Amino acid sequence: MKKVFLTLVLAIAGIGAAIAQDTIKLNEAVITATRASKKTPVAQTTVSKEQIKQNNIVGDVPYIMELSPSVVSTSESGTGTGNTSFRIRGTDASRTNVTVDGIPVNDAESQAVFWANMPDFASSVNSIQIQRGVGTSTNGGAAFGATINMQTVRPSAKPYAEVSSAVGMYNTFRNSVSVGTGRIGNGFTFDARYSNVQSDGYIERSSANHQSLYGAAAWQGRKTFIKFSILYGEQHTGLSWNGVPGYAIDSSKYAYYQAGVWDYKPGNNRRYNPAGEYLDDKGKIRYYDNQTDNYEQTHYHLQFSQKLANSWTGHATLHLTRGLGYYEEYKLDRKLVEYGMPNVIIGLDTIKKSDLVRQKWMDNYFYGLTFSANYTSDKLQWIIGGAASRHDGDHYGKVLWAKYSLGGYDFNKPWYTNNGTKDDYNIYTKATWQVNKLISLYGDLQYRHISYVLDGDDDDLVNLNQSHYFNFFNPKAGAFFNIHDKHTAYASFAIGNREPTRSDFKDASKGSTAEAPKSERMYDIELGYQFTGSNANIGINLYYMHYKNQLVLNGKLSSVGYALMDNVDKSYRAGIELMGGIQIIKPLRFEANVTLSRNRIKDFVSYTDIMNDGWKVIGQETKNLGETNISFSPEVTGSAMLRYTPMKNLSFLMTGKYVGEQYYDNTSNNARKLDAYFVSNFRMDYSFKLYGINFGLQGLINNLFDKEYITSAWGYRAVFQSGGAEYVENGFFPQAGRNVMAKLTISF
Repeated sequence: MKKVFLTLVLAIAGIGAAIAQDTIKLNEAVITATRASKKTPVAQTTVSKEQIKQNNIVGDVPYIMELSPSVVSTSESGTGTGNTSFRIRGTDASRTNVTVDGIPVNDAESQAVFWANMPDFASSVNSIQIQRGVGTSTNGGAAFGATINMQTVRPSAKPYAEVSSAVGMYNTFRNSVSVGTGRIGNGFTFDARYSNVQSDGYIERSSANHQSLYGAAAWQGRKTFIKFSILYGEQHTGLSWNGVPGYAIDSSKYAYYQAGVWDYKPGNNRRYNPAGEYLDDKGKIRYYDNQTDNYEQTHYHLQFSQKLANSWTGHATLHLTRGLGYYEEYKLDRKLVEYGMPNVIIGLDTIKKSDLVRQKWMDNYFYGLTFSANYTSDKLQWIIGGAASRHDGDHYGKVLWAKYSLGGYDFNKPWYTNNGTKDDYNIYTKATWQVNKLISLYGDLQYRHISYVLDGDDDDLVNLNQSHYFNFFNPKAGAFFNIHDKHTAYASFAIGNREPTRSDFKDASKGSTAEAPKSERMYDIELGYQFTGSNANIGINLYYMHYKNQLVLNGKLSSVGYALMDNVDKSYRAGIELMGGIQIIKPLRFEANVTLSRNRIKDFVSYTDIMNDGWKVIGQETKNLGETNISFSPEVTGSAMLRYTPMKNLSFLMTGKYVGEQYYDNTSNNARKLDAYFVSNFRMDYSFKLYGINFGLQGLINNLFDKEYITSAWGYRAVFQSGGAEYVENGFFPQAGRNVMAKLTISF
């Protein structure tokens, strides 16, 4: 199948390149078709190319978007490099659909986006559109929190070259080179970019060493547009996903347990990373020097757009994503039998446990086709289309070294192997009809089929063989009202469905009493109003998002002890998003947004492990907590920007980001709540031209007032059968204090 697909890509590329009609220009209309227009009744924000360029100093895409309404960004390293992520309206990235030129980049199994695998991708992005709420059908998979559509750089008519270099604290560097030929020959253009990002990270041993390459070749006729692009990313990132233990941050609240005693260590190291920590033969603390995540990912896109007849345009994109990588870690005192290794007999002693070094690998192919036919007239925009894709992913693990092992053990042989195959098909139709000057109506219907098959053994040697099938119907309807040249409004209703992830399926399948997780459903109501004046703008959006069978962590275990994502019957998110901007005086502009929300599980049941004095889990206690807060869903978020532009080529920007209190589990227990924070950044932009060469200088002070704050966390608790204090484990993700960055860009 993989070879057939690659052959098909090459064949279509050859056919497309031979087309040479003298017809009208099509400048990536396929991208326009997948985006919301100004009259689409959805809450949306577009980050322009200029805004991306100004914000793209070092941080990944989540930090370029962080000042947008309802967006909260976080970084495991604390500096915006390495492993980064975001939440929109409290919804995590696995429920947010992300596309590049209309092609999904969410991992098919986890449904998340790993930005570390796309380092400095922002340097090749022309614009980012964020559609909040249930996503439209053209974006394929389920989107509950938002849809993020990224468009790569458009072919340039003129040749160009650009070199940029950024440097900052924590040994942070970003170097990038971009070139383009402009229009040459009979309509051809070629663009390329290479980037390298390095950082030690704020958290100890959370270093990043990333590089990426983007290349695109396009041909543009009068009725035909063809573009072939490659995006390659290679990342090596220090493991810091366990976070900083609570006792290292605040020993008055969190205890440390070692060697059979409780110990309250001084909480004075917000940068402490325990990953890879072990004791050498002399009892000295050491850290494994290759505790890293390593992954290579390559995206191939072949886009074809053709003007057909009258008002019709056809689009198709073939795509292939190849991913290969592993993470390596030092593990303490592991049972040999868990790795298929025999016990070791030394003299009269039988050794059943050993320190060891292991790798867990992923070997993935994701490929498919998207297509559409678009009709455009004065009053009607109509799209018919669909997509078909397959994800074929191998998972396996290797033990590289063991402190104690039998001499005949084959370290090259995986101790487990399994495969996941996911097929995803959808067809859709959507239309916008301009009824009159005041009203336009919007309708969107999608049918989606998913099949997911798992086979083989997991890392605990438990068989995973299972299959799951889903059929979803996702409708959306709305109306847009052009009340006045300056006043518009909209209303919409949508239903979205989402399948569980690979982890949800495999963990639930382990144990005789486990039940397969159900798919999630969301009913989304949106109401919006927009005023746009010459010097001021105001936007208001109201939303109510009702969940059915939302998957959450509640402490529940399978019969063999695996933590489960469990369906809760009813939950909801309701809120109001306020946005506005005003030109105070000609050189001074102020913009701000705030989201006020209520996010609740209506009837939450928590499960807590019960341990005996030997630290073995012997059961669980159950408590019905009634209505509780949904985790990682602050009730207040907001951003503010004050820009001063004394001259055309000089500007100063002060920004502020506020995130209210948020719980890191679903129990509404105040002991598991992160404090609110407000963080300010200051940026200076200056550009000038010398001898025909453009120079750009940027200076950035992150966390201007040196605020100590934490953006994310995890927690585990258990009670003892004999009573007494609870056992608590947790990990927090503190962010860097005040730090400085500088960037120089040279272009011509």
